[in-house]
Amino acid sequence: MGYMLLFFLALGLLFIPGPLFTVWNIRNLLLHREHTEKLEAMIFGVGTFYSLLLYGFWSPRGWEESIWVNNDMSSLHEPFSAFHLPTILVLMAVGLLSYIYLKVRKEKAPPLAAVFSMAGVYLGIAVNGAVIFQLLGGLAGDNLGNAFPGDVLLMALVPFNYLLLAVNLLIQVVRGQRERLEKQNEMADLERRFLSHCNCILAKSGNWALYALILTLPLLCFIVAVLLLFGQRPDSVIRAFTETSDWTLSTKISPPPVVQDAHYLCTVALKGHPKLVRPKRLGLRRGEKIVVNRQLCVANAFEQLLEERTPKFHRALRKFYDTYGYPISRHIHTALAADFIYLIMKPFEWFFVAVLYLFDERPEDRIARQYLPL
Repeated sequence: MGYMLLFFLALGLLFIPGPLFTVWNIRNLLLHREHTEKLEAMIFGVGTFYSLLLYGFWSPRGWEESIWVNNDMSSLHEPFSAFHLPTILVLMAVGLLSYIYLKVRKEKAPPLAAVFSMAGVYLGIAVNGAVIFQLLGGLAGDNLGNAFPGDVLLMALVPFNYLLLAVNLLIQVVRGQRERLEKQNEMADLERRFLSHCNCILAKSGNWALYALILTLPLLCFIVAVLLLFGQRPDSVIRAFTETSDWTLSTKISPPPVVQDAHYLCTVALKGHPKLVRPKRLGLRRGEKIVVNRQLCVANAFEQLLEERTPKFHRALRKFYDTYGYPISRHIHTALAADFIYLIMKPFEWFFVAVLYLFDERPEDRIARQYLPL
């Protein structure tokens, strides 16, 4: 009972603060109550940490991989391409840092610095909006296999709160600079009128949003150019969303889910390194799709031959396998473990092939039709 309480307490600490803060944040915005800079920095830091922790706990597969039924935490693939994800993270970081600068310096920010920061916030709004749009697509699909109901919504909380606070901050900055400009114009004398007029061209608050929007594209190009030096592609910001499956902006089609079978050679074919175990195709076992390789097909063909020629011996061998083979498969959790089993079984595979070629008229035909929907 104590362990259950600790478990639910841990779940509460992980999942409850995000929704509670979101409700509190919306309430404060409606009542025009402002957070302090330190509080927002702490909240975004903790929220980002929880989001990364949840994503790591989920550990979704890439679109090119099959979901392992009854093994993977989720029935959904990764929402963002792992290779292009650094571009999205950098753009989100730029948006957050720009937001922090405006939040701290909104009363004293020089016009040009403020406009550049607003451009960074625009980038943050665009990227976080795209992230939310992408994640919401997972709710329309089969989300029943996820580790925690609503986990997709939990990962969207930080981007959602960023959008709320960023839009509110932009409005505050423009209003504040308008008031600041009006006071400066009242105090300007004739000798400073020309310089004040030049400053007004940039500082005129009504045009700040437009200036920031114009600077957004050059800022994005600069960030992309820097990321190219670290192996990212010019279109990574697009590919991060499109080179996925199961989500709103996805363009890829993943292979069908496969079952991690109790047959430990099925587990080997599925989990081993492909260059070694050499998976050939998908097959059917008890109505479920599995990954098969030649070793698995050879072993099954050998068992089928025994069942036809020596049914009593086959039943005894099958009982032995069910007793010891299934427990072995429960311990194959890594690719290296699967590779190890594959190499151990290699001499047995050669023996099975020798028996098939000795007693079967068409051994390769028997091997090839294993796990086919006949």
